[in-house]
Amino acid sequence: MGNLFTSARKEAREMSSTLKDAASSVRDTFRDGSIKRVPRRINEPGGIDPVKIRKFIVTVIKLLIVFEFIAAIIEGAATMEWGRLGRDLVLAGVVYIMWERIKKFVLSKKDVYRRRMEKSGGEMKLWDALVFSLLWSDEIYSDIPLDQRRLVVISYTLIAIGLGALFLSKDRDLFNLILSGSLVLGAVNLLAWIVSRERGEKESLRTELKLAHDVQISLMPKEHPKVPGFDIAGISIPAKEVGGDHFDYAFPCGDSSRFCVSVFDVSGKGMQAAMSAVFTSGAFASEVQQNSSVADILTRLNKAIYSHSKRGHFVAFLLATIDVHDRDLTFANAGQLKPLLKSNDTLQWLDSNGVHFPLGMKQDSAYDERTIRFNSGDMLLLFTDGFTEAMNSTREQFGVERIEQIVQRVEAGRSSHEVLNDITREVQRFAGDTAQHDDMTMVVIRVL
Repeated sequence: MGNLFTSARKEAREMSSTLKDAASSVRDTFRDGSIKRVPRRINEPGGIDPVKIRKFIVTVIKLLIVFEFIAAIIEGAATMEWGRLGRDLVLAGVVYIMWERIKKFVLSKKDVYRRRMEKSGGEMKLWDALVFSLLWSDEIYSDIPLDQRRLVVISYTLIAIGLGALFLSKDRDLFNLILSGSLVLGAVNLLAWIVSRERGEKESLRTELKLAHDVQISLMPKEHPKVPGFDIAGISIPAKEVGGDHFDYAFPCGDSSRFCVSVFDVSGKGMQAAMSAVFTSGAFASEVQQNSSVADILTRLNKAIYSHSKRGHFVAFLLATIDVHDRDLTFANAGQLKPLLKSNDTLQWLDSNGVHFPLGMKQDSAYDERTIRFNSGDMLLLFTDGFTEAMNSTREQFGVERIEQIVQRVEAGRSSHEVLNDITREVQRFAGDTAQHDDMTMVVIRVL
């Protein structure tokens, strides 16, 4: 009980200090006559922290629950009627027992209501909108641009003043109604302006992302390659309109009889990652035509990416070549997931030789390569971590074990395209309604 009162007093002091600072700022503005600085002051980030407000409200609710139990005990002791206390205890027990399930339910509903709000627009039901606004209060506030948060705070303040002036006034004459209505209408218009401005910016960004998406997709293979003795299929599913994953083929590789396949993952997401992916794809296409070894291609590609990328931005790159005549696989791995090989019903994660730094991390990285011999019936998977790190509503990851189980069950007659669809379908079924949070790219190679 004492801890609750202490917590409430602490949070109340923090909120009071924030409100005093805001009031002092406004008072100083008018006192020194610096009216020209009013727009700048209004557009500064709001001083009210929604997390602190939520904690304060939760603390108040806890105190009210404690007071309810005290009142029920006092009432029972005075009247010898303990029904109220019994109902309170039963309800508290049910909530306590179901608390973990309630939390899981709320977490699962957050993504559902968010997507419903984003897709439905005007078709959103009032109840859904209420649940969305309550579950996503912190996220909604954090999505508001910093230069407009103060305007949101002002809007809610105007609404509170307007409603307070209407319901607390003794004389509800025409003037009070007009004043209260004007304050509420002004606040609603201000919120509508913020939303419409944000929507316009998002529409413009969506158009740009669509164009970037079309460019990125045009650089990836549009059909499965025809390689003698092999069945190969690939797919890339971006988490957003554009992403940082990419895969590509080259056959012949340089002027030899080798087939070349690359799978890479650029750090980050969205437009910046997509532009880095486009640059990496172009640089790789240039390097692969020089008919160098896999290790030399990655070493030179690393220098190009290091020179053109911002520090802290890397590219996890896996490059493999297949000798069509000898059926040898030669590969080098720069920070990408290990390839998964199924041979004679045995699964093996293939380690590469030499350094494993992603491209662009160190300027002088020199990569090494490894060669293995394929056998008829072998199957090789090259993929990014978007598959293994796919999450469901409880934030459980799909993991490499499930990938292994799916690959282990693959029947001998299934094509690479069918295997690819099987894995993708299982990952999507596992994730359910949870939004995809990372790009997913995979290439499946079967030896005929």
